[in-house]
Amino acid sequence: MQKSAYRYGIILLLLGPFTYLVSGTSSLSAFIPSIFGLILALCGYIANNEKLRPHAMHAALTVALVGILGIVPMLLTDGIDFIKGDAERPWAVFASAITSIALILFLIDGIKSFRSARNG
Repeated sequence: MQKSAYRYGIILLLLGPFTYLVSGTSSLSAFIPSIFGLILALCGYIANNEKLRPHAMHAALTVALVGILGIVPMLLTDGIDFIKGDAERPWAVFASAITSIALILFLIDGIKSFRSARNG
């Protein structure tokens, strides 16, 4: 599962600078996906220690869940404008969508991993 944390962490780490550069704005909020990515990657690194693995992965999944709960409501309201082509900040909506998808997929991977570990 720590590979999954690395994978999604790297995606989100790269999404922040990409969004910052292509959007042409100077808003540091473009780096919010990178913060999530850094935390996931760090948890993946900590999980290399066998004794800390369950704690690190639980922390990573908690961060993913908090991120989803924070991003999805905004995405639902701004996403409608994005689909219509009326989004005030289309790159922010794009980054929010990618971030939420990555966090949801990571959460699904984590749940599957914990279920398989529990079932032996």
